[in-house]
Amino acid sequence: MEKISVIKNGTVITPSKMIKNGVVVFKDERIITVGQEKDVETPKEAKVIDASGGIVAPGFIDIHIHGGKGTDVMDASYKAINKLARFKASHGTTAFLATTISAAHNDLLNAAKTVKVSIKKGTDGAEVLGIHLEGPYINPKKCGGQDSKYIRPPSTDEFREILKASNYAVRLVTLAPEVEGAKKLIVELRNFGITASIGHSNATYSEVVDAIKHGISHAAHTFNRMRGFDHREPGVVGTVLIHDELTAELICDYVHVHPAAMKLLTKVKGSSGVVLVTDAIRAAGMPDGKYKLGKRNVIVKNGVSRLESGGLAGSTLTMNKAVRNMVNLVGASLQEAVSMATINPAKVVGVDNRKGSLEQGKDADFVILDRELNVCSTIVRGKMVHRKTMND
Repeated sequence: MEKISVIKNGTVITPSKMIKNGVVVFKDERIITVGQEKDVETPKEAKVIDASGGIVAPGFIDIHIHGGKGTDVMDASYKAINKLARFKASHGTTAFLATTISAAHNDLLNAAKTVKVSIKKGTDGAEVLGIHLEGPYINPKKCGGQDSKYIRPPSTDEFREILKASNYAVRLVTLAPEVEGAKKLIVELRNFGITASIGHSNATYSEVVDAIKHGISHAAHTFNRMRGFDHREPGVVGTVLIHDELTAELICDYVHVHPAAMKLLTKVKGSSGVVLVTDAIRAAGMPDGKYKLGKRNVIVKNGVSRLESGGLAGSTLTMNKAVRNMVNLVGASLQEAVSMATINPAKVVGVDNRKGSLEQGKDADFVILDRELNVCSTIVRGKMVHRKTMND
């Protein structure tokens, strides 16, 4: 029997406007109607979900997330992925890409196989959309938190093996286009319909422009671990800023990027060109202390994760905090910030036909926020997977 539900008594964020006293009607896993309460006929049998005067937004989509709540994608276990999915849902994320790091071939294969299983079984929280393969095809000069021991030249043979192990679930690959063999892999990715991203790169402006011609269309954690801007050599950062072909990830945690640089990025790229991500590691949602990123030691102090050398290593950011920071620190409108966390990432990985906005026929993925942008409830494909309690 089909179940009809309605979310009411909130401000609904749509692609074109914010609807006060809005309602969203959904049946099972799909949205039926979005509009003002006075204009929408609600079936008498519908289950009512009260937004309590809060914000009703599309569920957040995190396309760069390594771990959280003590788990990591590289743990290569369904239990770890499911725990991560529940953690993500508790902070408003309804879909994510399980993100790997530079690692041994067999470790990447095992992670890919686990994601395949997780997609098939489903989770008790956010939906696993696929894999973001970050590394191992990056520049060791810009390795950051990635272990240089496992960085290697791009291999189409290895990539195909990983792709097959995941049941063709790889949706995004971050690489350094200047390294030997990268162009061949970029073309391979384009042929498979997989988004190619530049990251951990020391490429020059001309090398990035050439990579765009070959198929690069996205940039991982802009400003971080990429050649910076110089007036005589714009580098990766300069190319990302001025080329509309590239969408730009942003870790909006007030640690990775200065607010002025975040404002510069959003002014130049526009709200449609920025994608909020967390780049969170297993320490997210956990107390300060010592953790692992792959085989490297990470120390978290005051919520900031660093290698023993002092360099940043991922984050403990959550998506609702990223949206809040965009509004409070950068000055983006709430509608703009939500788009950066929903429809923009959906477009990057090719799921915007069913996710990323509150429109008829799309998946019933919602986050209900209070006026301080704390998460009250999260709904994934019509199922309530998180509801705030007195202990939260």
